[in-house]
Amino acid sequence: MKRRSKNFHYSVMVMLFAFYQLSFSQSAANDLISSQIDAEVNEMMKEGDIPGVSVIIINGDKNEIRNYGYANLEKEILVTSNTLFELGSCTKAFTALAVANLVDQNKISLTSDVQTYLPWFKVFYEGDPVNIKVEHLLHHTSGIPWSTISKIPESNDENALEETIKAIAGQELEELPGQEYEYATVNYDILALIIEKVTHISFENYLQNEVLKKIGLDQTTIGEPKDDKMMSSGYKISFFQPRKYNAPRFKGNNAAGYVISNAEDISKWLQFQMGLLQLDFYEIAQQTHQRDETVPLHNMSSYAMGWEVSLSGNGEIYHSGLNPNFTSYITFRPDEKLGVAVLANSNSTYTPMIGDHVMKIIAGEKVVNEFDPGDRGDKTFSILSITLLVYLLILTSYFFWAILDIVNKKREFQGLDKSVLKKSSTMLLSIVPFILGLIILPQAIANFDWKSILVWTPESFDFMIKLVIGAMAASYFVYVFTMCFPEKNAYKRAIPRIVLMSILSGLSNVVAIIIITSAIGSDVDLEYIIYFYLLTISVYLLGRRFVQVNLIRFARGLVFDLRVRLVDKIFATSYQKFERIDRGRIYTVLNDDVNSIGQSTNIFVGLITSVITTIGAFIYLASIAFWATVLSILLIVALAAIYYSVVQSTNTYFEKARDERNIFMRLLNGMIDGFKEISLHRNKKHEYQEDITLSADRFRKKISIADVRFVNAFLTGESLLVVLLGVVAFGMPEFFPDMKLYTLMSFVVVLLYLIGPINGILNSVPGLMQLKVAWNRIHRFLEEIPADIHVANSIPNVENKKLHNLSLDQIEYEYKDTDGNTVFGIGPIDLTLKSGEITFIVGGNGSGKTTLAKLLTGLYKPTGGAVKINNHSLSNLELSEYFSVVFSPSHLFKKLYNIDARGKEKEIDALLNTLQLKEKVKIINNEYSTIDLSAGQRKRLALFQCYLENSPIYLFDEWAADQDPGFRNFFYRTLLPEMKAMGKTIIAITHDDHYFDVADTVYEMREGQLKQYRKELAIESVFSNE
Repeated sequence: MKRRSKNFHYSVMVMLFAFYQLSFSQSAANDLISSQIDAEVNEMMKEGDIPGVSVIIINGDKNEIRNYGYANLEKEILVTSNTLFELGSCTKAFTALAVANLVDQNKISLTSDVQTYLPWFKVFYEGDPVNIKVEHLLHHTSGIPWSTISKIPESNDENALEETIKAIAGQELEELPGQEYEYATVNYDILALIIEKVTHISFENYLQNEVLKKIGLDQTTIGEPKDDKMMSSGYKISFFQPRKYNAPRFKGNNAAGYVISNAEDISKWLQFQMGLLQLDFYEIAQQTHQRDETVPLHNMSSYAMGWEVSLSGNGEIYHSGLNPNFTSYITFRPDEKLGVAVLANSNSTYTPMIGDHVMKIIAGEKVVNEFDPGDRGDKTFSILSITLLVYLLILTSYFFWAILDIVNKKREFQGLDKSVLKKSSTMLLSIVPFILGLIILPQAIANFDWKSILVWTPESFDFMIKLVIGAMAASYFVYVFTMCFPEKNAYKRAIPRIVLMSILSGLSNVVAIIIITSAIGSDVDLEYIIYFYLLTISVYLLGRRFVQVNLIRFARGLVFDLRVRLVDKIFATSYQKFERIDRGRIYTVLNDDVNSIGQSTNIFVGLITSVITTIGAFIYLASIAFWATVLSILLIVALAAIYYSVVQSTNTYFEKARDERNIFMRLLNGMIDGFKEISLHRNKKHEYQEDITLSADRFRKKISIADVRFVNAFLTGESLLVVLLGVVAFGMPEFFPDMKLYTLMSFVVVLLYLIGPINGILNSVPGLMQLKVAWNRIHRFLEEIPADIHVANSIPNVENKKLHNLSLDQIEYEYKDTDGNTVFGIGPIDLTLKSGEITFIVGGNGSGKTTLAKLLTGLYKPTGGAVKINNHSLSNLELSEYFSVVFSPSHLFKKLYNIDARGKEKEIDALLNTLQLKEKVKIINNEYSTIDLSAGQRKRLALFQCYLENSPIYLFDEWAADQDPGFRNFFYRTLLPEMKAMGKTIIAITHDDHYFDVADTVYEMREGQLKQYRKELAIESVFSNE
């Protein structure tokens, strides 16, 4: 007996322990589910910008209410189970139950036409009147378009419901009734008016007494809260956060969206719908769960009466609700006795997701964030608003900059001339399509008017539209203002417009892509899509054309200005200093470097587009995950630093290649000038050809190294981009474990898209580096050109001025090497030449004859002494105006400069005839018909030019050396005496001692000294040299 008692006690203890363990396990499991729900709801509230939420959970015979956040953010009033919320479209289930109750009482027939109860209500399909049945309204198959919600008048009057339905009367249907499902909230407003006509009491009173009271929903009302103090504030998401919003009253829409309840009552409502309250009314509620099987499914669901029925296999019956500042979601699985309701005081898209996730948690299913529900466009509108604000800030800064220029007298009023009026009118006309686009925008995107769309969209949309209007008005004002007060610098005038149009063109390109992708399967009317597409494409194409055309003009204008500056600087250089400039460098700078600037247009167009696209993409990424974007940008900056370091090492080779280009151009110049001399000896030609080939090869090697290094740099950059993609795909989940899959996918997709623009930026780097080299070379050359004269300064008029004498007073000149040591010099020289005298200068090679000629003509500035005309010292620039010269070798320009041949035809014919050139050359439009002549004939043509210039002093350097004996004799014996008779001062450098008798004086240059020539000294000099 004792043993049996002992066994009994032992069994009881084991059973109690097992029961305790089971209870503990269930409690632990419940705690785990609760913490999972809390984490999920809190995260969704944060992501979805929801200030406060009540979550109702039904699990069999257990029900639970969990409250989160604030009913009033500003006053920090917490949400409780008694906090009241608007249910939005979850109201329709209440209205459907009221209709079903009247159907059960045979007061309404589902198959009756609406006109049976509302005889005046008529609708049309393709212009013909059609009838809608009551069941069509319940199932949203009436054909009434969803956009009719915008026709609901803002009103709180007693007759608001009837006024609402009268606003719908006469509506053109989208489809024949009973053919297609299209959700339209006014269907349930029509049902409410039918209830009023049948019961002869207001819909609100009927619902309160015949539905809400029977179920025991004591705190639930319709239209107005039972207790204002318990009513939650409503919020609308605007500018990245929920903001308090007092929505307009739409009493005419009470039946479709304005039941007001709390968590306690919704818990009862949910239990009633699931059959857990044992009410007779439940059988009528069950009828509202029966889906419409006569029309195709939508999103794997079918509409019943105020409820959606899921056909995805989970057996859920659900509905979501949305008002301008409240949302709700109710879902239940009747067979599993599971139910969830979510009441939220924000227009967030995350409310249904919260309900869905909580349902999956209590059902033991895996929760997966399959998609981003969005924010009703708030991020997009906010970012665009910020962009527009930045644009307006830049525009305002530009305007005040212009004002400052006016104050500083850098801009002047040009007046409203025809050109300004024409351009301002054209600009105004170009804005008209955009204004029209703004007017029809609500109609285009939702068939709404402006008043209704501002109720349902974020306040950031309203602000953005105002900024768009302000930006257009401000842009037009600044455009006209700057035309009236134009910037004098053409480049400064062009740059703001180019930048603006680049941005607009880039944004238009993005918008065009969005329109194309959004148009697929869109309900927006085709004419609106085409209008906005054409408008966007027009902005893109016209903007792109404007940018490219103006960049071309900008670049070509810059090339022109650079060439003019270079040429002006060169012409402002004395010949003495010009001789020291490397010819190859002149050719390369004026041709290659300046052309590199001109060809930069395409680089900048592509670069601007790529940069704008990249910036826009990162702004978008920042809007969905800020810190992840910051990390991505930091990674890209690090990668860019690596790329830059690789690129910098390449710049040296571009510089070396550019130096070699100078050498190559110098060799080409030597080939052209000295081809005659090179051609005399085959070996000489071969050696020179080899030098040119070697220079070209050195250039090839250096530029190839630079290009290959850029390829390496480019591949490095591209590889680093692929690494970045890997970091985002594999690393972001580690760095940001809470990041949703759709966010990660957005990052990867956007970065994949950015490979093109970023590669475009990387590809532009070699061009930019070469551009930088060219730009630096041009400016270095400009700085190094030894300009020392002012061409624009007034010059003395010597044509009719009497020359008495030309004198040299202790003239000296020294040549120095790079170290400053004198290697050769002439002087001091004293010399006086009188008008009407012929002076010959003789001397051996290297004696200083040419240097003396350059000093006489002002091409060289003496290092000591002075050159005087009529006993007055002159600058070398003034001195040169008194001379007409034929140098050896001489250069002929095809055009006659500083000579006007008009009216001198007889004189010209006589001179050409005298110089035996009449059959060879003609003067046409102040140009020689040809200069393709023999060396002797070219010298005669140069002499002809001296005659036309008619300067007081003629200087001839070995002029007769290339003449045949007959014409040489004619020159010395006839032409020189004629010049003397004309009063000219003639200086001839010559070795023709047979004609020394023609000269009044003969001087000899010997070792830099000028002495009067004596024949016996000359003979002694010849024998001593031998």
